[in-house]
Amino acid sequence: MTDSSVWRVHLDQPDGARWASLLSGPERARAAALATSVERRRFTVAHGVLRAVLGRLTGLPPDGLVFGAEDNGRPYLAGRPIDFNLSHSAEWALIGVAPAGLRVGVDVELVRDDLDHLAMARHLYQPAEVDHLTRAASPREEYFKLWCAKEAYIKATGAGLAGLRDALVTTEGNATVGSSRSLRWLDVAPGYAGAVVTTVGTPAPRTG
Repeated sequence: MTDSSVWRVHLDQPDGARWASLLSGPERARAAALATSVERRRFTVAHGVLRAVLGRLTGLPPDGLVFGAEDNGRPYLAGRPIDFNLSHSAEWALIGVAPAGLRVGVDVELVRDDLDHLAMARHLYQPAEVDHLTRAASPREEYFKLWCAKEAYIKATGAGLAGLRDALVTTEGNATVGSSRSLRWLDVAPGYAGAVVTTVGTPAPRTG
């Protein structure tokens, strides 16, 4: 693997419970604490498939993988140099994985119609991005498209939500976000937006 790879995961699987055997005790507890059976199933599938993917790439048993967290809370796989990121929204998830020396961020969002996207954009986005939205054929869809790019970028860099507004997304020519030149929008499913960003970065020490 020389660049980032992305897996698209449908979370509403009828046999979703089969992934539970791969989860750790704390992950099962997190799933059990969720309010509805749908949320519990989706969490289980997302984290179970993540373990299956990382296990296949590393050659380690999926149920034996150990995760840690950087100071900013960003998760990593202990003892292995590969980088990963997970995002899920409603019935879809994205898993991004990158080799040593790279960091990856992914984001998927259900395109919702229950918010004032232009008001949100004026509060959170840069003026050039707001101007782009007002001229877009579908401003609502474009709002979520830009949001996914920004989220993927701050997940890759570890900048956190404080860096979301500063991550300018350009859409002319080769699309970029922030300081990254590696932005790809993803066709996840009808009614969803998705993006992956890969950056160069040195991971935190990963022991275990």
